Formats: sequence, structure tokens, C-alpha cells
Amino acid sequence: MKSRTKIVLSAVAFTSVISLQSFILYQQNQANSTLHVKVDRLQSQIEQTSKANQDLLLKIESLESNLELKPRSLLSMN
Repeated sequence: MKSRTKIVLSAVAFTSVISLQSFILYQQNQANSTLHVKVDRLQSQIEQTSKANQDLLLKIESLESNLELKPRSLLSMN
């Protein structure tokens, strides 16, 4: 093969490899962006659930406190 042909083929191969690597990086970036959105949604759901659980816990503690007070108030009526 002529030296010029080898240089052209080497340049084509190099360009092909760089193009494929760029495409792979683009695809990975797209996948990462999609995952980032999903992670953000899940984090938001976790925060909402945590807040709801905290509210429920406060209500339960309030009910337990009320239950503890009622028998005493009934006894004091006598």
C-alpha cells in the first residue's frame, strides 16, 4: 500500500473512533440526565413521605396524650 493510502485510512479510522466515543459520551449524558430527573423525583417523594410520617407521629402522640388525660379528668369529676 502506498504511504498516502495508509495515512488516509489511519485518519478515517481515527475519526471513526473519535466519532464513536463522542456518540457514546452523548448517550451516557442523556442516560445520566434521565436518571438525575428520576432521582430528584424520588428525593421529593421521600421528603413528602417523611413530612407526612412526622405529621402522623405528632397526631398519634397527641391522641395518646389525650387518652392518658381522660381517665384522670373522669376521676376528678367524682
